[in-house]
Amino acid sequence: MRALFPAPAGFALAALLIAATPLAAQDACVPGILETHTTEAMVADAEMRAQAAAALERCAGFARDQQRVTGEIEDRVLAQIATIAGRSTLASYAADEIPQSPAVLISLLEGAFDKLYPHLRALPEQENAAVMRALFFQLADQAGSRTTGSTR
Repeated sequence: MRALFPAPAGFALAALLIAATPLAAQDACVPGILETHTTEAMVADAEMRAQAAAALERCAGFARDQQRVTGEIEDRVLAQIATIAGRSTLASYAADEIPQSPAVLISLLEGAFDKLYPHLRALPEQENAAVMRALFFQLADQAGSRTTGSTR
């Protein structure tokens, strides 16, 4: 009989999590950051770039968790992730920094490429190019240990 209790409790917890998803998304992916953290503002302010990176990591983590629980990710969350990634990456390049894509963003991209890519593609051209370049270099760096750089 005890073995039956964890399953209903697990289902109840999952149902509660799904019901609370909009509130959790609002906490994890604060839409206000999109108004205050413009690319231009972040270029001159390292603290703003750090805040955007932290927000990106929280939002991407939330999206990955949302996908695990429900099998879907809110379109609004994906759009925010793409926007924050594009702006913060372009701002990092403009500030002569090498942007680092959070591992959770790479994980989200691997697990939800078909959902996230259209949002990244829809970014303004410079932001799209910056984020794609950063993601490419991050993935190439991860694969670097498997390649020697030699050619035949």
